[in-house]
Amino acid sequence: MALGDLTSDAVQLAMQEYDQLGADAFLATYGFADAKLYWITHNGKRYPSKAVAGVAHRFIDGHQLLPSSSFTGGEGSVVRKLRQLGFLIETPERNPPWSRDELILALDLYFTNPANPPGKGSPAVANLSALLNKMHRLNGVNATPTLRNENGVYLKMMNLRALDPAFTVQGKVGMQSGGRLEKVVWADYKGRRDDLAADATEIRQTVIAANEALVAKLPVADAYEGTEGGVVMRLHKRYERDPKLVAEKRKAAAATGDLACEVCGFDFKAVYGDLGDGYIEVHHTKPVHTLLAGMKTKLDDLALLCANCHRMAHRKRIPLSLDMIRLALL
Repeated sequence: MALGDLTSDAVQLAMQEYDQLGADAFLATYGFADAKLYWITHNGKRYPSKAVAGVAHRFIDGHQLLPSSSFTGGEGSVVRKLRQLGFLIETPERNPPWSRDELILALDLYFTNPANPPGKGSPAVANLSALLNKMHRLNGVNATPTLRNENGVYLKMMNLRALDPAFTVQGKVGMQSGGRLEKVVWADYKGRRDDLAADATEIRQTVIAANEALVAKLPVADAYEGTEGGVVMRLHKRYERDPKLVAEKRKAAAATGDLACEVCGFDFKAVYGDLGDGYIEVHHTKPVHTLLAGMKTKLDDLALLCANCHRMAHRKRIPLSLDMIRLALL
């Protein structure tokens, strides 16, 4: 009952030694690895939970160091005991649920070879893991060690495999712990392999082309309601909300005296008077994945649209052209 003997005083003595020796020397001396998930937070400092608990054991009369291999319950059992003793434990942030865009990419990777999907150590899984992490950084999510790591990407493909009739017809079950959205995405692309590949390519190119440093400086924008959306729309709208470009486009239009919508002709000033004077929304006419790093947006790449036409432009994953919106008005 090694962990059951642990005391608060012993833990504090172990933390004091950790401070005296320093992290690297402490871990090397006692043969522990650094914590990956759970840390003790005490007096504004953080300590690796398992290492401190193991070393703390030697400060109890008649006891010796408790090596890492002796924790049969893993870090979870250590955390429970430390909390019982009153210590605060820093736990990892819960990873966000898989989005539709992420599942499209995972499903596309699965279908590269359904009979033998890429393994967790394969370059293909590693590349998708890196791509998904960049997608989350673009969305302002702080990465954790487990966020869309290679193991997580592989397991998600196995969740999708459990939905594959070609697999289940053999009497196999597979990993069925996936969520509802996996079933929705599978059903949406059933019999539409080319559409899946096209959508995955567009998402992939958008994320690869995105300049993280530039995107971080742009205003955040809520996605318009639509049948599609995802990272493509969010990034597109953030580019559209570049305050410098918006101001330049409106200024150029104001100089010509024409701030009307380029699709339907709606003029905010004509309808709302002084309240609508100078107001119009700005739409980027180029798909985000074509905006390569270092490419400067020209004013000709921007269009002036009323709120209604602007929302219609974003009803699909790839923004509709102005001509397509005009046809819809007929």
